[in-house]
Amino acid sequence: ALRNDPYFEHAKIHSISIDSNMSNYISPNSHEGAVQIAVQWLSSLHRKGWQNAYQNILLELLTKDELSKLSNYRDAIEGLDINLNEWLLAEGEIHARGSIRRINEYLLSPSGPTLNPGQRNFLHELGQRPLRLYDVTDVIKGQQMTLCDAINKDAEPMVVMERSGTQNLNPGDLLGCRIVRLGDQFQMSGSGYLFAMLRSASVVDKVKECSELYANQWDAPLKLSKLIMKEWVNQWLEPAPMPTLMDRYSGEPIELVTDYYRVLDRPALEHALGSQPDVEGSSKEGWARMIHCTDDQVRSSLNIHPGKKSDQIEVFYTTQGYANEGREWFNALAGLSVKFTKSITKNASEALEEVQKVRAIKPTVPDIDAATMEQMVSQMIAKTYANWADEPIPALEHKTPREAIKTSAGKERVKGLLRSYESHESVQAAQQGRSPISYDFLWQSLGLNR
Repeated sequence: ALRNDPYFEHAKIHSISIDSNMSNYISPNSHEGAVQIAVQWLSSLHRKGWQNAYQNILLELLTKDELSKLSNYRDAIEGLDINLNEWLLAEGEIHARGSIRRINEYLLSPSGPTLNPGQRNFLHELGQRPLRLYDVTDVIKGQQMTLCDAINKDAEPMVVMERSGTQNLNPGDLLGCRIVRLGDQFQMSGSGYLFAMLRSASVVDKVKECSELYANQWDAPLKLSKLIMKEWVNQWLEPAPMPTLMDRYSGEPIELVTDYYRVLDRPALEHALGSQPDVEGSSKEGWARMIHCTDDQVRSSLNIHPGKKSDQIEVFYTTQGYANEGREWFNALAGLSVKFTKSITKNASEALEEVQKVRAIKPTVPDIDAATMEQMVSQMIAKTYANWADEPIPALEHKTPREAIKTSAGKERVKGLLRSYESHESVQAAQQGRSPISYDFLWQSLGLNR
């Protein structure tokens, strides 16, 4: 019956072949080949138990329909196979010799395979080190990366030696992995769970919630590792969630609120708006009510636009809080010169979908030469990050960068943010055919060295 089961068919691919002469070319103290030796030994001496162990964890992660869907993604299947093999060697169990055994302990027991000291040490480290989430803050391709614990924000950053695994990594990435200590270095154990940017925040929230929920249970690391694996697999099975966009100053979720009014007395309305010292604009361009913020910036709390008809206006707010306060102010100011007709509220995701639909209908964009584009982007970055050093940032536990750099862990996270900005800017610059804009002014504002 198993031979016609898709789980059985998938389980067969995880048996890694190994050269019988491997011991002839592996250094006596090298850990190379430890995983291959372990998997080959288990699949040879305990074939049924090993296949069942593999199938059981696969059943926990995927339904048959999900596995069928995942089979369309070759990279996902290959990555899943590598990750499940290692997970079993680190945390899995197997039915062997009449009882249930923890695979890692069984491999290192006198009954286990022949291993040199380096290989034994590697498997021991594999069994001791949990699968965790890390923020990637620095990458030297083909050499090393710097990781910060994504859940424990106070944990010290680690420099991890890694060649192949760093090729597709960039600062700002979220990575699930096991970090083992080999000699005086930290290294990745071999498996990796890289998360898409749009998923990162929700994955961290779920793992943090699980970590807090099971903090006092002995099997908490097991639950967390399975959750990380499941969330990683879900990237191919579910659409990425849209991020919750927040207003930088108020801290509220962005909601696009538009109130529609019919104008009954335009001269009276224009006079009322023109008499306000905090209102800028005109009937042709529209008006904006400006507020002086505690960070010394001036921002608009509402905008008044001409409507589609001459007797209409639209009052626009970017959060519900701004709408609640602004609506009371505007109604008192405008009085009988306008009549409210309706209000429409859209969240940021809905607005983004509408923009994408418009772009799909009108794909053409005016050509802008590289020099002009570079100037525009430079001005936008300078304005956007003018007070960045002293603004609370969610990725820094709502601390300002200036506050965060007071600890070594916080300093590395701030550097990681800056490197991620630079990485994204380099990608955009290449796509737009221009030179990247420098973020040196942010490093200098905090007195940071690269």
